Parts: sequence; structure tokens; C-alpha cells
Amino acid sequence: MGCLKMSQSDQHRNLAIQVVKALESRYPLMSFIADVQQKPGDPVPPVIDGFHPDVYATQKSGSSIVIAEAKTDGDLDNKHTNNQVVSFVNYLERRRNGFFFLSVTGCGANRAKTLLRFVCQVTHVTSTAIGVFDGCDFWSLDSRNRATWHLS
Repeated sequence: MGCLKMSQSDQHRNLAIQVVKALESRYPLMSFIADVQQKPGDPVPPVIDGFHPDVYATQKSGSSIVIAEAKTDGDLDNKHTNNQVVSFVNYLERRRNGFFFLSVTGCGANRAKTLLRFVCQVTHVTSTAIGVFDGCDFWSLDSRNRATWHLS
């Protein structure tokens, strides 16, 4: 029996739904909005520097923000993705208590980690927690030197 091939948009939607479910269990006190509307009129994440993140969440007090972006393997290495990630991380840096996650398939996890390490170096991230969700596990970038990854 062969594997079902999904279109890039179906893969993206599944990654976004998967990360929302994982983040909701990880951060139960936050209110999540995902860019995967079930029906017309469902809320969408805010536009940030011209980009809609796939997931946006706030704590009721507004003190913490989570942004997650889902990327398929074919959409991980391009200028648009880099610009999105930089915009979202800079947005969170201005708020001083944020979390950014890149949701990818297991195959794309190492490329996602490399991209995020690079973004942290060029944007001088100091207060935003950076992570990768590979469909099973959350990986966090070391908050001090931003050089190593660990399961979180």
C-alpha cells in the first residue's frame, strides 16, 4: 500500500493544526488564534510587518505572546520565510516576553534549527524564547549563547 501524497497546502494546514494542539496543551492559560479557519468569519492572527503568522496566542493578562509559523520542507529555505521569521522575532523582542516556534516535519527540523540560530545572531535576540516543533517534540535554543538545542 503506497503513501498518500498531500499537496503543499494540505501539509501546511496539518502542520499548523498540529502545532496549535501541542501549544494549547503546553500553554493552557493562553488564548490561541490560528490561520486555519474552519468557517468564514473565524478570527485570524494579526498582521505583523505585513505577514500573518500561522498561530498567535496571548495570555489573558497580555504579558506573554506566542507566535508559531508552520513550514513545509519545500517552503523552509527561501527569502519569504526568512523575512517572516525575522519580522516575528523582532516583534516579540519589542514585547520582551515572547515565544517563537517554527513548526516543521521531522525531516526539516535540522534546517529549521539552522535558520533560527542564524536569525538569532543577526537580530541579536535577547528576550524571546526560540523553538522548533518537529511534529513530536519541542526543541529550545539555548537562551544564553544561542548555540545549542535541547529538548524542552
